[in-house]
Amino acid sequence: MKKVLLLLLLFACSAPAFAGAGKAGGEFLRIVQSPRAVGMGEAGAGSYGDLLGALALNPAALARTAYKEAAFTYNSWLEGITSQQLAYAHPLAGGGVLAGSVLMLGVPSIDGYNNAGLPAGQVDAGDLAVGVSYAARLGGPWQDRRSGLFAGATLKYAREKLDSVTAGAPLLDAGALWITRARGGALALGVSAQSLGGGFKFDSETDPAPSVFRAGASYVLLAAGDPVTFSLDLKKPSYSDAAFCAGAEYQAWRMLALRAGYISGEDLGGGLRFGGGVTIKLLQFDYSLSTYGKFGPAHRFSLSYKFDKPVEVTRHYSLEQEQARQKTETARSMIKENRFYDAVLELNAALTLDPGHKEALELMRKARALMEEAR
Repeated sequence: MKKVLLLLLLFACSAPAFAGAGKAGGEFLRIVQSPRAVGMGEAGAGSYGDLLGALALNPAALARTAYKEAAFTYNSWLEGITSQQLAYAHPLAGGGVLAGSVLMLGVPSIDGYNNAGLPAGQVDAGDLAVGVSYAARLGGPWQDRRSGLFAGATLKYAREKLDSVTAGAPLLDAGALWITRARGGALALGVSAQSLGGGFKFDSETDPAPSVFRAGASYVLLAAGDPVTFSLDLKKPSYSDAAFCAGAEYQAWRMLALRAGYISGEDLGGGLRFGGGVTIKLLQFDYSLSTYGKFGPAHRFSLSYKFDKPVEVTRHYSLEQEQARQKTETARSMIKENRFYDAVLELNAALTLDPGHKEALELMRKARALMEEAR
């Protein structure tokens, strides 16, 4: 019975007998495939660094992709419903990132019945979506390619199938992302719109596309040298009330990621989400756990691999280098105030973050010499 309820949620608009019963066609497109994004409560309009998350929540974030990257995700959703997505991103030397993806959703066969209530064989259902994306940096500081204004779009075709009834529609995703340095961290603000289009036509009925509009922000900082990310989104589906999403991620030793998030008001139940990931050099594994009340848990797994050399067209500073620069400037002010000991401590911290910082090394020699003279 629960499986039938899920089918009605995902496919109600696919059959003329149920026309108008669902909210929109192509409901399967609402299911976020990225374990990282789901583990952070699907708060991703202002986030970056995740190929699958960018495809699901804001294509502008693809512009931050430096490596050629391939990713695969498997979603063990509810009541035997599963989905798989394969994606590939290719940075272009001249600027911009090109990406492609294929998404498939499968449903176990269920018993069908005719109008008289007699068995009518098995009913099969499944969905498919293919998309091509492009994203690029529109502008920003010349010395830091990773900051500035980014924009991206995805053209995709989605098809639904329920027994002998099929329908498809061309759709558009679009988004913008602005990233800047703020207080030693990175602040990002993003807006996006998913699944814009004319709708899915089933016989004489046309059901609207499952459009979703998002606005979000994220902030990345360093805590004891480890990146910590906080994200917050407001999303407004075209067919239901607005909801908010919030999440956080902690990366220990840049290898082990722990994530938690929260989603308000979902059709199948909002609430807490959890996840984690392991990164070994250029290989990354991610997992997320979602709970849907009486429908049970959903598990998502993904594997991504970055290969070849990174495409970098301008110089940029890492968060550690940025913090080291700030500490060096603070130490310079301390030296002017004759606070030589404090300056040495600040410069030690700067060199811990960036051991090759030449300016910090020179100031360290100067501060130590002045401290000796003052004794």
